[in-house]
Amino acid sequence: MNVNVQNIIQEMETKRLELKYFAQYYGFSHPSTVRLSQELDELFNHYHRLK
Repeated sequence: MNVNVQNIIQEMETKRLELKYFAQYYGFSHPSTVRLSQELDELFNHYHRLK
């Protein structure tokens, strides 16, 4: 697997765990939760472009 793809997968997992924490602690509509969700979406899009 390409190193870049592996890095993105690791970033996605880290961001997913961070998002899970923020959603549980602050709620789904909190600006920080929304921002993290958007960042995770960007990582998913980047991953799919590489595949």
